[in-house]
Amino acid sequence: MASPWGFVLALAGVLLAWTLVSRWAQGHGVTGPMVFLATGLVLSGFADVSLAPEDARTLAELTLVVVLFHDASTVRLAALRRDPWVAVRLLGIGFPLAIVLTAASTAWLLPAIGLAGAVLVAGAITPTDAGLGAATILDPKVPVRVRRALNVESGLNDGLATPIVLAALAVIVGEAEPGAPLPAVLDIGAIPVLVGIGVGVGVGVLGAVLLDASYGRGLSTTTTRGVVVLTLPLVAFAVAELTDANGFIAAFLAGIAFGRSSRCLEEEPGSGESLEVAADLLGFVMWVVAGGLVAALFLDGFRWQWLVLAIAALTVLRVVPVALALLGTGFAAPTVLFLGWFGPRGLASIVFGLLTLEELGADRALVTDVTGVVGLTVLLSVVLHGATAGPLAGRYGGWVARTHGPIESEPSVEPMPSRGRGLPDR
Repeated sequence: MASPWGFVLALAGVLLAWTLVSRWAQGHGVTGPMVFLATGLVLSGFADVSLAPEDARTLAELTLVVVLFHDASTVRLAALRRDPWVAVRLLGIGFPLAIVLTAASTAWLLPAIGLAGAVLVAGAITPTDAGLGAATILDPKVPVRVRRALNVESGLNDGLATPIVLAALAVIVGEAEPGAPLPAVLDIGAIPVLVGIGVGVGVGVLGAVLLDASYGRGLSTTTTRGVVVLTLPLVAFAVAELTDANGFIAAFLAGIAFGRSSRCLEEEPGSGESLEVAADLLGFVMWVVAGGLVAALFLDGFRWQWLVLAIAALTVLRVVPVALALLGTGFAAPTVLFLGWFGPRGLASIVFGLLTLEELGADRALVTDVTGVVGLTVLLSVVLHGATAGPLAGRYGGWVARTHGPIESEPSVEPMPSRGRGLPDR
């Protein structure tokens, strides 16, 4: 792209239009991801909305860092003590099962991409994004513990998927260039991971201590404290890069440590709004870029295996692991199906797809298959989950009210989702 200003103007125009009618649109089942993905699809037909590979990678890395930190920081681990088991089962049992089943299905349908390529696909399309099913998180008719489980699962599973994706990319790069040093972002050996954990926890805890001290002594304003929160994921990533640690793992652990340690973030939600705004804006840009990538995929060709895997990922490869993870909990079948269906795929999948494109190049058949599956999965999810979130949440909430399911209605803690990446204002 010769100049970035065409892209900026197109994005700014749609963003302005969306913000002016967003509440009305969301009330009619139209979500932000729908709008910005469609923008990328439409504009790609007569304007260049693409980014240079190095710019796409930078944007993808920045977005993933902010998203990982933001999602992890909004999960109140202390509050989960009252009712942790549903989320723990989804993350500890359902998520690994989904990765294994998706990788096996991918290896069967696309044998040419190899085991590492199959694992890469699984890691990219398994993480969920609560923003595409916002109505299920915010609808008070849906039991609190069900909403909490979906919210926590979405907040943490992109962080769990990150090392899987990076490991698969590292294997593929190593197979293509034996003996060549890996890019820093793909270095997931024991030392980079351990250092990344240390950096993340250290930055998160130190940031919380400094923020709380400033907050408690009245040394800063809500606005300036928001700048601190916005800066922390960048600090964690930068320190990790300078120490040859894994920056994504550092950002994720920094978010968990910060959310766990900060009293200010708990008592003054406004201090985290700048981070939400940054996640929103980066997310909107990524959705437009994703729309252009999906359009390019269809122009370059189409394989029926991509569609089969995309449909399977949103249905059987999601529902079966969730059902197995919830065995013995006492949840009724409608609840299991509800939790299984609302596993939308969004920003994390897009970012993983862009990282794949940048690290491996666009001229490899493996990359075409990976991005094809990722693109179709996200496209279907945006439409299907965005359109069904409100109606199905209402129907499921009505079923719970009629049947008074004792397991579903057990007390829990209210989820606190952000407005980021498609969530409507509360």
